[in-house]
Amino acid sequence: MVNQRRFVVGGNWKMNGDHATIDGILSFLNQSGGNSNVDIIVAPPAPYLTYVKENVKNNILVAAQNCYKV
Repeated sequence: MVNQRRFVVGGNWKMNGDHATIDGILSFLNQSGGNSNVDIIVAPPAPYLTYVKENVKNNILVAAQNCYKV
């Protein structure tokens, strides 16, 4: 049996945004319906991790990030 590779699409928005911005992103992602061959991963700023996890559909993964300064 040949394993098919899955695509991974991920994104973060560093330390930018607020609840209104995040609600817009989550609305777009939740309405997209996803694709069974694609893993979708979002990495919000740390203060919004719980909020995003509680408001995103189950087929979208939530990751943490720690990049806040250069």
